[in-house]
Amino acid sequence: MDKTIENMTFDDALTILGIEEYKERIFNSNSRGELFHLHDYYVLAKFVRDTNQKLEFENSFHRAVKHAENHWERPESVFQHIMKML
Repeated sequence: MDKTIENMTFDDALTILGIEEYKERIFNSNSRGELFHLHDYYVLAKFVRDTNQKLEFENSFHRAVKHAENHWERPESVFQHIMKML
């Protein structure tokens, strides 16, 4: 799967990142329906693929989600801020 960001689907990006099971949560995380944060997942997918750091990303991603679920008032917003958190 050697796709550039320009021709990568959202499903492709999540597969590269190993977080396909979060698709709906990521997509629906913004309470106002904005989708700008989805671009971050394409950028992260390209980085992870190019640097072969899938396991490191997955571990960091799961830790960030768990932290938000345990400590944030609105934990679903973690998916909009994942780039900053990592």
